[in-house]
Amino acid sequence: MDTDAKLKNKKTRIGVSVSVADRDAASKLFKDLGMDTTTAINLFLKQSIAEQALPFRPQVQPTPQLNATTLQAIQEAQSSLGETFTDYEDWKQKNENILGSK
Repeated sequence: MDTDAKLKNKKTRIGVSVSVADRDAASKLFKDLGMDTTTAINLFLKQSIAEQALPFRPQVQPTPQLNATTLQAIQEAQSSLGETFTDYEDWKQKNENILGSK
């Protein structure tokens, strides 16, 4: 076996500090995916090497941008300013313009 092949198969340890909560959440996720944390980290490293980049795109704002209608609906729901109904028939009567008459 040549030196490059020996070096390629030689194993080493990497120490990483993470919060207990992150470790546990990641371990559960990886278990659900059928692997352990070591395997997941090895996949990350091999994919990074293959792509010569991180295997995902880091973003400052990872949450999707919400349109104005969605933001308004969220605000109404959070402030309880939305209209309330006693039952389905009440809702249906007050929303005939949306449903159209039958």
